[in-house]
Amino acid sequence: MRLKIKQEANGVHPNEVVISVQTCDGLERLVVHKRSLESETIEIGYPIGSFEDRYLVELPRETMRGLWRIWVKKALVLESERLRA
Repeated sequence: MRLKIKQEANGVHPNEVVISVQTCDGLERLVVHKRSLESETIEIGYPIGSFEDRYLVELPRETMRGLWRIWVKKALVLESERLRA
């Protein structure tokens, strides 16, 4: 599965990029490798939990605030097949 993101800036190293993810509580920023981006999304595992219109997802890297798991709207999570279509 993949999570919609927004590129914010270049990272400290040439192969890094700072991205933001819209969570149910606001924006979270994290640094990822440029190769992990595909069509403004990053790969995540299957959602850990769900509640109404939200998923609890685990990110591939820790956010700048130290979070690994965040609640996001279900509309921001895409299955790989939907992304390629």
